[in-house]
Order: sequence, then structure tokens, then C-alpha cells
Amino acid sequence: MRGARRRFKGKYDICTFYLVPGGTLLFASLGSWTDTNFSVLGSLAANRLFLGLWGAGIVLYYVLYVRYLFCIGRYRRPWGNSLVSLSAAFLLTAVMIPYLPEKYPLGAALHVLLAFFSPILLTVGIIGFLRFLSSRNRQRFRRAWVILWALAGCALAFLLHAGFITSFLEVFVVLSLCGFLRYMERLLAV
Repeated sequence: MRGARRRFKGKYDICTFYLVPGGTLLFASLGSWTDTNFSVLGSLAANRLFLGLWGAGIVLYYVLYVRYLFCIGRYRRPWGNSLVSLSAAFLLTAVMIPYLPEKYPLGAALHVLLAFFSPILLTVGIIGFLRFLSSRNRQRFRRAWVILWALAGCALAFLLHAGFITSFLEVFVVLSLCGFLRYMERLLAV
């Protein structure tokens, strides 16, 4: 008989519960959650360093965490890692390009495109991973699919409701992805 059931502690719990949400909420608190977004906040001279550090931290966290999940899930398909790497490169590049549409309209447009497609590429990489896992045990990962599609649907609803990417949407995407990755780790660690 097993002893008392111990509480699951994930490898990235400090980042998942404290560092990433704390930095994200702190950055979002610099402006309105519904009338602005991280690009606009980061374009202010006083916030550029914070945006750069936050962006680099987010990229490092997601790349390391997703690759860790790929490892414990025995997922070795190169295109999955490529999508995660491309997503990271998009976000890092977007963070490095200042969002100043009046001064640099092409740079601002590139910033928006890269920042928009970064989480989409990451999600496509995760979908490939979930497909791989589901091919081995469909029932075990059924709830993960429901959660992933619910999160994507909520994000799309927030985008359509506001008509543009808001700080609220960005906070939602970051925090929900943290929770989803933690949930996946728990599924894989059992």
C-alpha cells in the first residue's frame, strides 16, 4: 500500500507560480489593461529595459519548460522543437524592435506580426506534442485537449471583443499557458 499521497511539485514551479505571473502582472500594471498593450507600454523609454528583461525571461521559461515536457514525454519530432525555437525567436525579435508606429511604421508592423505569431507557433508546437501523446493514450490526454481549445477560444473571444490585443489578453495568454504547461507536466510525471 502506498504511503500518504504527496503533493506534486513541478520542476518549474517557482517560475510558473511566482516569477512569470509576477513580472507579467507588474508590467501590465504600468498601464490600462483594456486600453493598451505590452507593445505600447514597452515603447516608453522608461519601460524598454523592463520589456526586454520580461520578454527574455518569458522566452527562456517557455523554451526550457516545453523542451523539458518534450523530453519527459519522449517527443523527438524535430518540427516540434523547431516551432518552439521559431516562436522564441519571434518573441525575442519583437521585444528588440521598438513599437514606434509614428517614427518607424515598418518596424512597428514587424513587431506586431512577430509578437502575434509567437504564441500561435508555440501552440502549434504543443498541438503536435499532444497529438503524439494522444496516439499512445487517447483517454489520458483528453482533458488536456479540452483545456487547450478552451484557452484558445477564450483568447480569440477576448481579441474579437476588444478589437485589438490588450494587456488583459496578453496577461491571460501568459498565465493560462503557465497553468497549462504545469498541468501537462503533472500528467506526464505520473
